[in-house]
Amino acid sequence: KGGLRPRAKYLLDSITYAANLQPSIDRDYLVKGWLDRGCTSILYGQSNTGKTFLAVDLAHAISKGLTWGGRRVRKGRVLYIAAEGGGGFANRVSALDEPVFFVLTAPLVLTGRESQGQYLIEVMKHLTTVGGEPFDFVVLDTMARVMGGADENAAPDIADLMRNVTALQRATGAHVLIVHHSGKDTAKGARGHSSLRAAVDTEIELTRDDETGLISAMLTKQR
Repeated sequence: KGGLRPRAKYLLDSITYAANLQPSIDRDYLVKGWLDRGCTSILYGQSNTGKTFLAVDLAHAISKGLTWGGRRVRKGRVLYIAAEGGGGFANRVSALDEPVFFVLTAPLVLTGRESQGQYLIEVMKHLTTVGGEPFDFVVLDTMARVMGGADENAAPDIADLMRNVTALQRATGAHVLIVHHSGKDTAKGARGHSSLRAAVDTEIELTRDDETGLISAMLTKQR
């Protein structure tokens, strides 16, 4: 490795012979069949379909190792970034049975020159050092709020956001869940540029039945 710069050494260390790769049959999950460790996902739906409610429920289940929706859950440390803030979020959390996850309620930007992504990573690493455990699950609620002044319909801006999300995921090892909205045409999925769907490992759609009021969560992508 003599003469190689640090980034080149990192790439060199990541190269191996194909024959040395071992198949991964058992997925390293947080929520079996839904969310895997060290991946990224998006949870989307129209307004008032319970996106934050579901994300909070997931955060609560993972932080306490509780079965979720009949699925096995592996306990993990959780950070919920409530970028929209407001009393409504506090009310949802206060209704939980002795919640044990962390909540960030300050505004957060993960795009452009004003990105706070590296600061967030620094804070999470500090909490890991203090608490002795790494984070396993991070929720960004909502995508619109953490994009700052960037345009969710522009491919370069989505790419910028996902670079920050990927950096967060790789630096901490946590699964990162992004809460987002449906577009005007719900048949086209989540709002914004189509590159967003391609960038995530898992996509969950929330829908509400207008007649019964029943809300359903469905996996629409699983890498």
